Amino acid sequence: MNINSLLKISRQMVERYSIRYQNLGLDVRTLGWGSTEQQVYRFKQTTEGINFSNKKRVLDIGCGFGDYLALLEAQNYPFKEYMGWDINPDLIREARKIWNHTTALFEVKDIGDSCFNTSITDIAIMLGVLNLNLENKVDNYDYSFHFIKNAFDCVNDVLVVDFLSTQYTPDYPQEEFVFYHEPSKMLDFAFSLTSNVVLKHSYAPIPQKEFMLFLYK
Repeated sequence: MNINSLLKISRQMVERYSIRYQNLGLDVRTLGWGSTEQQVYRFKQTTEGINFSNKKRVLDIGCGFGDYLALLEAQNYPFKEYMGWDINPDLIREARKIWNHTTALFEVKDIGDSCFNTSITDIAIMLGVLNLNLENKVDNYDYSFHFIKNAFDCVNDVLVVDFLSTQYTPDYPQEEFVFYHEPSKMLDFAFSLTSNVVLKHSYAPIPQKEFMLFLYK
């Protein structure tokens, strides 16, 4: 991956979400989600594949306002610590205000620009990070492979990542600004990292058809 191309894309994404934040403020639409209900439904798909039987460290990549932490607390999932990373300083500042009474740690960090030789968390989730159509600035699949590899290097137990699917929702129009991933292609890539993989393609569209990969160490 060309580092200059990655940096340019990151700057554009920071600007994109800062503009949304200025216009919409503390709202799930700032983060690109349609509604709180859709966001919670998506979050719940991740927890079905995660073992919370003992307290784990959780890393939320593309954390926004820390809404995944809100779900963990509301559903009483036991966890040891929560770290939230996002490339946008506006979102991280807001998250720190919201969660200043907890031990949660929020940092401005770009997983595409970070490589780790050792794991720093047990569980990582990366939701909505790979949905933007990069319009040939770089190949979307190469971009996704790069981000997933970096994120998987961070974990001891499991990485959960989601995608919009090429198995399109028939009654929902395709959108040019988003990228639809081929599930079988992403599964093949996941198997290049680990033999312990689950592809979840069975949950309802929200509102487009999505899927998740669970990559276990």
